[in-house]
Amino acid sequence: MGDRSFPRIGSYRMSYIKDMRVDPILFVPVFRADCSMNNCNGSCCQDGVLLDPIDKARILAHAELITKHLEPGMEHDPAKWFDGEVAADADFPSGTCEGTAATDRGCVFLDSRGLCSLQKAAMAEGMHKFALKPFYCVAYPITMDAGVLTLEDPDFTNRPSCCSAMQTGALTPFDVCREEFDFMLGDEGVAELERIKNSQSEDMV
Repeated sequence: MGDRSFPRIGSYRMSYIKDMRVDPILFVPVFRADCSMNNCNGSCCQDGVLLDPIDKARILAHAELITKHLEPGMEHDPAKWFDGEVAADADFPSGTCEGTAATDRGCVFLDSRGLCSLQKAAMAEGMHKFALKPFYCVAYPITMDAGVLTLEDPDFTNRPSCCSAMQTGALTPFDVCREEFDFMLGDEGVAELERIKNSQSEDMV
């Protein structure tokens, strides 16, 4: 990743990324025709998620609120919500990241129905649905890799109705993940992606 020949995008919300490039995989049909993020089964959350210290601090600041919306069998001790393994990573605002803890059924915040308790808590308390979720949870399956906007590990796992990439498909990540792109880039950035997509389509004609 980090191919400097990838097209550059100038408008996005992550000010800490100084030179964002766009992976052409975002415009390749790799999702089947009925793929939708609304079909998420939570299996992508099995190992937890990496998050910035800013995300962690926001979650801990709302710990009392969050615990109100955890199921009885879930971990209610905020001290056990994170794995404590801090690593350097320039794709995060603070330059470091840490993982959420994972239990036998997945991320510590994943409930028995495969739903995110952080999102459930936020919505129940009248907040925006993404107010408490880590950045890369909201963005998934779109991610940043060494400053390149790309698709998270297209590993052909068994989530075809949600976000498993296929070797051939009908829809591109740009078609399927518009809410995720808007979250990361804003309206102007999405419009830039549209122009890049159209330009690449013209080059292929």
